[in-house]
Amino acid sequence: MSATASVAKLQDNVHSSQRLWTVEPTLQQVLLLSVTCYAVYVIVICSLQDYWPMVRTFGDNQPYVSIATGIRNWNFPAIKEWQFFGLPYAMVGFSFLTRTSFWTAVLVLSVVCSFVTVVLSNRLWGGWVAGFFAVASREWMERSLLGGAEPLFLALLFGSFLAARRERWTVAALLAALSTTVRPMGIFALLAIGLVLLWRKRYNSLLAAVLVGSVVGALYILPMKLYMGAALANVTEYGQADGSGGHPLTLPFRALFQNSMPALSTHLNIARAGAWIAALLLALAAMVYNPRFREYARKHPVEVIFCALYSMLLFTYNSPWARIAFPRYVIPVIPFMVLAFLQWIPRDRRLLWAFGLFSAVMSGVETSGFTAALTRLHKLL
Repeated sequence: MSATASVAKLQDNVHSSQRLWTVEPTLQQVLLLSVTCYAVYVIVICSLQDYWPMVRTFGDNQPYVSIATGIRNWNFPAIKEWQFFGLPYAMVGFSFLTRTSFWTAVLVLSVVCSFVTVVLSNRLWGGWVAGFFAVASREWMERSLLGGAEPLFLALLFGSFLAARRERWTVAALLAALSTTVRPMGIFALLAIGLVLLWRKRYNSLLAAVLVGSVVGALYILPMKLYMGAALANVTEYGQADGSGGHPLTLPFRALFQNSMPALSTHLNIARAGAWIAALLLALAAMVYNPRFREYARKHPVEVIFCALYSMLLFTYNSPWARIAFPRYVIPVIPFMVLAFLQWIPRDRRLLWAFGLFSAVMSGVETSGFTAALTRLHKLL
């Protein structure tokens, strides 16, 4: 073989190897990425502090356990927490079937629903979007691996999107209604389904969707009416606790520009919130500019209507938490942001893995706190 032929063959092999890395990840590859990065995140946490005590004090886990205890004992008047009851209901069911504690239930449900969400995102938007979504957010890793409502909420929400694509409207409405019992913003998915069915003049399907949503809503508020004295007791408490005083909307960007939580507004938190706010604004502009996204919007209007309504809420949310908790609130629209940016993102699985591993390490350090990380590092040295 001549030297020229050898060089050409070598170049073909290099090009073939490069093309292999640029092929869209399969579901198995996305799950492997997720498992690996999530394991790295947990390892970082465990190397800096005790994992289980962190689960017990993280986020809203304690209130969810308290609510689940009240539900199991059918003692609704004793429930004082403002969080929605969807996740606690699931915790009660899981605990009853497996004979495990509510603490185990909230953690297992969060982990399992996280992977279900990743699988559904892969079905909806493909491997690139699912891969970047799985590892892009520290808040998503926290809620997935320490406990929280977002994994169950997104599993139901994305399941609703998939059912809507298949025009199984009753199932889509049921899943959207159930997601609303977990996080109230699921109402946007129900509204999107209703608008699309009304636009398409699918009145029978619209009636069925309204009926399903009404039944789920009635079953949710019935115990509150009977035992807590007010059908909207949960909603009222939620409005008081989030600082909106029952008025959830304000002028665009008003709450985001106010420093209403100075105790939590460290330079890092402000920078992270600002980065996510800027990223979402750029993504919304890219959605309009990107012809592929516009085509996607025409094919799947339920999802885009939800994204539009949810994004509008993020920028008009009348709460002291609006800015400081923005990185958490933005989680449901991260897949849409990745989809909008996709034509400008280098599609190389090596880049995805590098980004995922870096994100897992930094997220673990941030969750534990940089002070704890520096103290641990100093002891090791």
